[in-house]
Amino acid sequence: MSAATPGPSRADRPRGRTARRWCADLAMGARFAVTGGRASLLRTALTALGVGLGVAVLLLAAAVPNALNAATHRQSARSVVPVAEGTGPSDRSLLTVSSYSAYRELPLHGRILAAEGPHAPVPPGLSRLPGPGELAASPALAELLASPEGALLKDRFPHLRITATIGDEGLTHPGELLFYQGSDGLPRPGNGVERITSFGDHGTPFRASPLVVLIILVCCVAVLTPVAVFIATAVRFGGERRDRRLAALRLVGADRATTRRIAAGEALAGALCGLLTGAALFLAGRAPLAGLSLFGLGVFPSDVVPAAALVCAIASAVPLCAVGVTLFTLRRVTVEPLGVTRTAPPLRRRLWWRVLLPAAGVALLLPQAIGGLGPGDAADAQVLLGVTLLLLGVAALLPWLLDALVARLGRAGFGGPCWHLAVRRLQLSSTTASRSVSGITVAVAGAVAVQVLMTGSLDLAERMQRPAWTEVVAHSGMVPADRAPQMSARLRAAPGVREAHGLVSGYADSVRHHRALAHTAPEDRDDPEPYPVTVADCGTLRRLAHISTCSDGDVFLSTDREASVPLPAPGTRLALDPVGSDNDHRAPAHWSVPRSARHTTAVPYGLPPDVTGTGVLATPGALDATLLRHPGLTVLLRLDPHAPDAIEHVRNAAARIDVGTAVFTSGDGTEDAVAVFRHGLTACAAAVLLLIGCGLLITALEQLRDRARMLSALEALGTPRAVLGRSVLWQTAVPVALGLALAVGCGVSLGALLLHMVDRPLRLDWWGILTLSGTAAAVILGVTALSLPLLWRLMRPDGLRTE
Repeated sequence: MSAATPGPSRADRPRGRTARRWCADLAMGARFAVTGGRASLLRTALTALGVGLGVAVLLLAAAVPNALNAATHRQSARSVVPVAEGTGPSDRSLLTVSSYSAYRELPLHGRILAAEGPHAPVPPGLSRLPGPGELAASPALAELLASPEGALLKDRFPHLRITATIGDEGLTHPGELLFYQGSDGLPRPGNGVERITSFGDHGTPFRASPLVVLIILVCCVAVLTPVAVFIATAVRFGGERRDRRLAALRLVGADRATTRRIAAGEALAGALCGLLTGAALFLAGRAPLAGLSLFGLGVFPSDVVPAAALVCAIASAVPLCAVGVTLFTLRRVTVEPLGVTRTAPPLRRRLWWRVLLPAAGVALLLPQAIGGLGPGDAADAQVLLGVTLLLLGVAALLPWLLDALVARLGRAGFGGPCWHLAVRRLQLSSTTASRSVSGITVAVAGAVAVQVLMTGSLDLAERMQRPAWTEVVAHSGMVPADRAPQMSARLRAAPGVREAHGLVSGYADSVRHHRALAHTAPEDRDDPEPYPVTVADCGTLRRLAHISTCSDGDVFLSTDREASVPLPAPGTRLALDPVGSDNDHRAPAHWSVPRSARHTTAVPYGLPPDVTGTGVLATPGALDATLLRHPGLTVLLRLDPHAPDAIEHVRNAAARIDVGTAVFTSGDGTEDAVAVFRHGLTACAAAVLLLIGCGLLITALEQLRDRARMLSALEALGTPRAVLGRSVLWQTAVPVALGLALAVGCGVSLGALLLHMVDRPLRLDWWGILTLSGTAAAVILGVTALSLPLLWRLMRPDGLRTE
């Protein structure tokens, strides 16, 4: 006879009953949330919408790592693997040269390919190499070339026909403008031309600089912290009506613990609906992301996939947050059968733990500020936690400061009836006001900190006036030195070009030093920096250095203000382009600096970064530019500011000269990308402010409904509607104004501390700060304006009717 199975112990029975009771009460609360009438459905819908917006932002943030990894992997897959130095052509080698350009502010880049054998590598996204006269284009580029907007771009690809479309595996994002052009006329490797054997050089993993890492970390905290605050606020929508419903439950016999669990069940239902809403918003928002790109990186919708661990964390944290916040807010609420009362008198808010949060954040950031921003995940985590604690400390300090301010305003005794009504209402419900405004405070503080960090991270040189030159550069491997005058003339003839100054640049060494190096062992050679040599006409030389009189045949020895550039003495015999000549196995040409060479100083500002006015400046009559074996050909252009397509005509003319000719404008790419990043950050902060404004509006409408009888009594006593309208305005403006002042002060302080970590000066972006403050002011006016219709409707004497 088998032994009987032992039953549950007495200790386990109460635990099981407690768990069943919790589940039953949570299920009842969830049922009330969806079947409790129109008011319950409205509250659940508002909670789901608020939580859903926050969840959508969290899911997008969780998808950023996967999206960036996919973009960098696609970019690495098409990078080239050059052959070993000295390796010649083979049936598996390919000659290629990169082409970087733009079309109406859109980046345009590609490669010119010339196969050296039948088994040459093929770029990702193509099934074969394009032949001479053929072009493989990305879908976005092919669509642009076929549209009327791309008519000017067609001139950049003369006599080429599109024979293939680059697949998604060869693109970083759907809107990328990329091409591969076939050719049979590329010169030997050198001066931009590479011989490769394959595509897909993953190389060393990319590691962002400490400054970039710091900006990314602060941006994540600045965007996600107010979202978390908003989610915690959203689960508390409709709290006053919920409390009256809980009083009815107490009347039919429910105890206090049961009512709290039922209230948690209602919040849980709204949070679960919010999870579904957030997932739907996330899936709907993936497609528009396909058209966005920044710093050359973009995403495909299929790449925007959040990590499974982060999805599980969000799906678990949001319902737990809803239940926890509800139980926490009911700790001081007494639900009785005849109504709801709150603990009175209210407890004095404690300051010590509110100050402890920002103090802990400063304590975490202070070592990094003193010793500099350190590398590694531990330092990143320390910065992330420190910034989070500082921003949460701002939200924690706001209620205490609001109580202190309202108490002082109440004792001041100034102001009219509308002011006193608003101050008295804030005295009675400062918790609700501070809870609603805390999200705005955190959002503005984080955005101001990032704005200060971005503004201070710009170099002083970038803050100075940018040169107005457009620079066109070609190497002698592509364009011979004897074609420099024709190159300058063709660019000068482009529509919209006002000035064109051509110059040929190279290097030289003294013949004595060059001969000494030839008889010295490689490990013992002392190879000083060679002398820069520039050949140009007098008009161009005057742009480079301070020259009063000049004629063809003159030579100038130009140095900078500090005289730090070495110069040859007049009469010195120079070996022109010794390194390039040695690579060609040819003896360098010799040239003597004339005894009549004059000394001068270079122009310190206003030139492109790659153009220098130091070294030997010679006119064509004094030095034949063709003696330089491998010179650089540069043309400086001034464009008509009233001709917006002038730069496109210059790019087309440069492409017709040679496909490897590069065109640079002042601030190419980086400055525009930084501006886009800053504007995007301001837009995100403004969107968060508008999102929190919706929460403020809902809170204001709830308070007006709860004060319906009081408003009717004021109407019956003859109180003007304008007085009550202004009181609503003051009731919203006072906490928001205090929150903005606290946010700007804390944001500037946090930004200054972060800038000290990377040893950058403090500069304030007042325009960005005013934009955020103006958005917050617009939120105040919008909440007030949208509250007035309900205020007018509630101010009726029949609201005093009772049964």
